[in-house]
Amino acid sequence: MNIERQEKIAERRADTPKVYRASYDRAVSGRSLRAAVNSFCIQCVMYQREEVRLCTSLACGLWPYRPYQGSSKNTSEGSDFGAESKNSGNEGIGTGGSRL
Repeated sequence: MNIERQEKIAERRADTPKVYRASYDRAVSGRSLRAAVNSFCIQCVMYQREEVRLCTSLACGLWPYRPYQGSSKNTSEGSDFGAESKNSGNEGIGTGGSRL
């Protein structure tokens, strides 16, 4: 990884709330597409989980795959962010039913 990218990642990571850092680390390492989508969405709405669920950016290519589309119960910040193991079986991700 080049030095400029490492510096930018370190800056973004420092600004990322601790609860979201592990998922961000997986995303920037290239180990998880699900973590990349989760990290992008949560950063896009300034780390407000409920805002991801209520996203109005219908033209965004990630909109159908955004996290937190389930019921609004258990919407406390970060309670299951990046919980890949819950969806790692045969079920699809998001409402599109396709896997990343």
